[in-house]
Parts: sequence; C-alpha cells; structure tokens
Amino acid sequence: MKRNPSSRFCSRGFTLVELLVVIAIVLVLATLSLVGTTKFIEKGRKVKALAQFRDFQTGLALFEVDYQKPPIPESKQWDGYDTIYGNPEGLYHNGFLVAVLVGESKDFEYTGETFRVDDVNRLKSSYVTFPYKEDKKGGVGPDGNLYDPWGKEIIVAVNGFKGQNFELTDFNDGKSDTRLHTWGLGEYKETKPRDQSYVFWTYGKDGKKGDNGDNPGAVVPYAGSDDVISW
Repeated sequence: MKRNPSSRFCSRGFTLVELLVVIAIVLVLATLSLVGTTKFIEKGRKVKALAQFRDFQTGLALFEVDYQKPPIPESKQWDGYDTIYGNPEGLYHNGFLVAVLVGESKDFEYTGETFRVDDVNRLKSSYVTFPYKEDKKGGVGPDGNLYDPWGKEIIVAVNGFKGQNFELTDFNDGKSDTRLHTWGLGEYKETKPRDQSYVFWTYGKDGKKGDNGDNPGAVVPYAGSDDVISW
C-alpha cells in the first residue's frame, strides 16, 4: 500500500536564517523590556524627588510658624535679595537650610560671608528629619547637603522679602520685591516661580536644565526634560 506523500511529517532543524530571526526577536523584546524598566525607574526617582520637596517644604512651613519668615541668614535679612542654595555653579550649598531645619548649631563659611544657624534658629528646634545617605542619593550626604535621587544637590530659592519691614515692589530683580527671582535658573518657557516664599527643583539625571541645555540661565522648555520642579 502506497503512502500519501502529502501526509508525511518531515522532521528537520532550524535553518540559520530562522535562528537569526528568533535571536533578533528576542533582542528586540529584551530592548523594549529594558527601556520600559528604565523609564519606570526614572519615573520612580522623580516621584521620590517630589516627596523630598514636600518634606523640605513642610519643615520650612513649620519654621515660619515660629519665626514668621523663612530661614534667612543675618547678612541677608536687610539687603533684600533672594538667595539660591544648591546651584552647582552658585555660592551657597543647601546644607545651611538643612542644618537650620534639623536644629544643628553650625556655621557656614562662604566667600566673604558667614551663615550662622544659631542666628536664624535661635530656639534650636527641629522641624524635619532627613534620611542620611552615604552615597548622596535621595538624602543628606556626609557633607551635610541634601541630594536628589540622582546624587545632585536639591536647589532651593528663598524669597528674601520677608526679612524686611519696608514697602515692597512687585518686581525688582530679586531685591526687596515680592516676586521670587531665580536669575533664570528656575525659569522655563511654560512656568516660573512667582510670589512663593521658597521653591525647590532639580535638573534630574542629566544635571542640565531643560532638554540637555548647557546654559542653566537660559529660558528653555520644561516639557521633554527630566527636570523636577515644586511649583
């Protein structure tokens, strides 16, 4: 009895082309999975940065309840200028604000200035607790500065107008005015600080303002960047 050739089953291995196709599919799936995981991790870090901002803001708000003004160093209380802490290219680290809010007696020496915590937090009260992070990611590092989840200092702008008692203008380039001025560091095409007592932001993973911008003072789009802002 003859067998029907069409009913036969042929057993054979994969050809080289088929193997390459399978490998390519696996690589594509692995790449998509990696990209998705990376985006998820970065989103989580942004959420953590916002939580850090909220903790910082809570501490400053409680400080204001006691002193009716934000932590303003004595040397800054009467010159009227807003102060920015944590800017990579600036003069002041945010460690001064951290020390004020945790009630740590400490002096900070800057170029031609000394910021004394005891002059600002005379009650030596503690208003917030920051986690300690040896690797400087998502907490206070060994140097006393507060870092974002990427290991960069959180930038804080403090409005100096509350340190004075004379009549204020609406805007005067950050001196004796109600508008919080950041000299472009916290200004984007879509948004910028207004009359807040203080704001917080970070330039994210790449450490650059906006979408890989090289000039932190330039007004660039916020959309598409990895920056995180509190306002």
